[in-house]
Amino acid sequence: MTRHSLSLYPILSHHKYWNNKADFQLNVDTYDLWVMFAVESGSFSYRIGEIEGTGRVGDVIVCPPGFRFQRDVTQVLTFHFIGFSFSSVACEAQSVKEQEQELQLQLSQSSYKLSIKHRSRLADNMDSLKQQSSYIDDQNHYWNNHLLNDIWQFCRQVESHNDNRDTALTDSLIEQAQTFIHQHCFQDFSMHNLADELGISPVQLSRRFQRSVGITPSRYLSALRIDQAKSLLTETQLSLEQIAQACGYNNGFYLSRVFSKNMKISPSEYRNRNRV
Repeated sequence: MTRHSLSLYPILSHHKYWNNKADFQLNVDTYDLWVMFAVESGSFSYRIGEIEGTGRVGDVIVCPPGFRFQRDVTQVLTFHFIGFSFSSVACEAQSVKEQEQELQLQLSQSSYKLSIKHRSRLADNMDSLKQQSSYIDDQNHYWNNHLLNDIWQFCRQVESHNDNRDTALTDSLIEQAQTFIHQHCFQDFSMHNLADELGISPVQLSRRFQRSVGITPSRYLSALRIDQAKSLLTETQLSLEQIAQACGYNNGFYLSRVFSKNMKISPSEYRNRNRV
């Protein structure tokens, strides 16, 4: 897995939980978004493009947009169906589209299957996603995206670092770090505060967080704040200064600089283009 693919993070579009499904309504379909089938029980055979495989308990099957996804239930199936797109927290020369193409090539080499090592963690995240999906508000939207990102990054990390002995040691600490960031992401706090909370140095925090999640804690925090800013820009009449305060930034000027650097567009332009 390359550093480029690590910079991608998923943005949830929709989630559907299917219980005891004997057959698919459509045996073949093509999606405009990325889709994920996370198997809770049962099994199904599938073909994505020219590659065939079988999805069983604990497997996560990912199909890129525009690909023919053929599937047949082989044993009564309970699964999560998730549609999502990608964004990137890294300011790189590669576009998101180019990174997605690179990711698609990597996934094809493993039959588009991600087998997670710790199934209980996957099950817990999926169960939380199932419960949260019935509620539609900003707080649950951000929480659902966090759950999906945790599922995605953990699957990718397990795939890439299955033999890394430090993984089991760092997971618990980094989970605490992620929880702290989500609880305080819209407040004024520093990574020094977080490092002190965890009892490690800021340098250790950055290294261990990036090794576990794939990005630095600062970029992880920035992604959450920018997602919040994007929603407030399109869904409210708040001024840029008010949005900055709601996202944990000191002022609108700084928000504008960070937003423009990451999104390649100013907040005002984003609001004009995405307002409904």
